Amino acid sequence: MHIVYLVPILPCMQQVQGTNDNSIVSKLSMVNAGYFCDPYLKLFVTKSSRRAPIINRGYYIRVKAVDHLLSAFLQCFSNQHVQVISLGAGFDTSFLRLIGLHGVQDCHLIEVDFPAVIDRKLAHIKSNSMLDNIVHPLGSSYNLIGCDLRRLGELQMKLAECGIDSNSPTLFIAECVLTYVDVESVNKLIGWVSMSFLNSAFCTYEQIHPDDAFGHIMLEHFESQGCPLRNIQVYPTRAGHWLYLAI
Repeated sequence: MHIVYLVPILPCMQQVQGTNDNSIVSKLSMVNAGYFCDPYLKLFVTKSSRRAPIINRGYYIRVKAVDHLLSAFLQCFSNQHVQVISLGAGFDTSFLRLIGLHGVQDCHLIEVDFPAVIDRKLAHIKSNSMLDNIVHPLGSSYNLIGCDLRRLGELQMKLAECGIDSNSPTLFIAECVLTYVDVESVNKLIGWVSMSFLNSAFCTYEQIHPDDAFGHIMLEHFESQGCPLRNIQVYPTRAGHWLYLAI
């Protein structure tokens, strides 16, 4: 395992980092309700909470959608060395499930998030023998990068230091991440990916439809939490997301 930190980062986004804690608790609630099998989530949660059924179903759809695309990517390139780069990974356990439950090999796994989040994730891994026994043998094939996604130049540099290969099949994952980043930075990030990784796919799962009844409630919620959705008005629909992925 290779840990890379970028310091100093741009002004701290404590509220955005906090969405990781809320998300992981909601995912664990969904798992505890029997929707999905994940024995690792509980190891990252200090205090669990039971969410409403509609929240459990929403998180099941979210986890299942990303898991399905990740599995499809790995099956498509089952005989090749591949790379998976999770942007804003937080405490996500997809990579742990790949290794611990499915024994996936010949895959370079990279997780990127704010340094403070990466610090906490690493502490959880090192303090739990189950997690450490999965991660430690991976060596340089599993990298954690502490980085603000708005600092594209430094992200590029640190990915290069991890031995990223722009010619290998590469899957980028952004699960409810890019919506918290300003439009200009998102466009630059996706533009760089599309130009630099010609054999790649970009999986994004983000909030849409800000103008319907639920959308108004959603916007008010994130505003009240101090982490507004910064590009939902520019890319408000699924078709809009296709536009920015085509940048």
